[in-house]
Parts: sequence; structure tokens; C-alpha cells
Amino acid sequence: MSKRKPPKHSTKAEARSGYHYWVRQADEIIAKNGAEVRPDNWQQLALDWFTPREPDRSALARYIAAHQTKLGVAWARGLLRLEVFFQVKDDVAIVEHYDRTFRAYPRCALIELWVAGHILRQSGDWWRVRQMYLNAAVELPTFAKPFYELGFMNYLLSDFPGALEQFNRAAALVAADDVEGGARIFYNRGLVRFAMDADKQAAIADVEEALRRKPDYSQAQEALRAFKSRSRWVPW
Repeated sequence: MSKRKPPKHSTKAEARSGYHYWVRQADEIIAKNGAEVRPDNWQQLALDWFTPREPDRSALARYIAAHQTKLGVAWARGLLRLEVFFQVKDDVAIVEHYDRTFRAYPRCALIELWVAGHILRQSGDWWRVRQMYLNAAVELPTFAKPFYELGFMNYLLSDFPGALEQFNRAAALVAADDVEGGARIFYNRGLVRFAMDADKQAAIADVEEALRRKPDYSQAQEALRAFKSRSRWVPW
């Protein structure tokens, strides 16, 4: 979504403050796509708009089934707006909209899973984000992403055994067609294996798997060259 000039009746202050202007823009996009949220279609529209693919669709369907009496048109409209903000990659809008809209509803592990990274980039609230990933790992035990994110957090804290445990779980779960996710999981697991005991062969195997999934992964290319050409290499 390209940035448009605010409507003439909007004040400069409102345009700068952001949120209500962003919501109007999102609603314009939703309307142009013919997505009118009504009492008779809000569940189906939420699934089609926010989770057109598995396994996200099934996870959201389970959440809706468990809480449908507490959800409804307003919740679904909020979800559609959130998806617009995801599509334009606006961290500020995503986080503000999530905090304003979804605190009134039961926690949804799937939404938290996709919002958490934006919160970390926007506010740096490490412990809030970690709790969101921990919740997602419990509620969505077949998803690779929460285990990868927890592993990466442990890796940044130099908790290499904890990171390896989480990366192992993520590697066992990641889908074959998840190119980006799979490449990151195996690349980072390789770095952790090397950091723990300088196991170069295990590290090379993981980095090669990352490159098999994503041949143009520049960091993995660099790591593989380094592993094969030096007796020791520190990747940080």
C-alpha cells in the first residue's frame, strides 16, 4: 500500500499522529477487495483474509471455535486491518493496532506469533516477546516458528545448549516448502553447534542444508567458505 495524502478534512496533526489515519487507509484497502464484514460472514472472512494457508488456517479456526461467543464482527474487522498492516510491513501500525484492538479478546497464540517480532523491532520489549513465543510454543506445538525464535533468543543470550534444544525442535517441525524459515533454522543451528564444541562437520552439514533450501543465502555461503577454509572461525 503506497502512502497517500490524507483526506482534505484531516488535520496535519491527525496525519502525523498516525493511528486513525492508518485505520482509514486499511479500511479503504479492505473495501476495495470487497471484504465487507457482516454477522453472517465474519468467521469465514477472517479465515480467508488472515490465514488462507495451512497450518495457520486450522489454528485460527480452532481459536474461533473456542471463543466465538466472545468474538464477532468487530474482532474480525480488527483482524483484517492487522493483515493490511502486515502486508505493508508497518511495525508502528501493527503494534499500536494490536495493543488497541486485541487486548479486549482472549489471547490468540497465532496472532501473538506473528505480532511478536514487530513488537521486538518497535519497542525492544524482549521479555514481553519471549513470553509470547513461549505461549505460542505451548499452544501451537506443531509450529516451527516459536521454537526457532526461542532458540535465537537463547543464542543471543549465549545459552547455547538451550538454543540447540529449541533449534532441534524447530528443525524437526519446519515444512519442506518453508524456504526462509528452514534456511534460518539450519544456519543458526550450525552456528550453535560450532560455538558449543567446535564441531565443524556438524556445522557444515547444517549450513549446507540451509543452502540446499535457499541457495542464495549469503550469510550461509560466507559461513560455509569460512568453515572449509579455516581451522577456527567465530561467526559473531
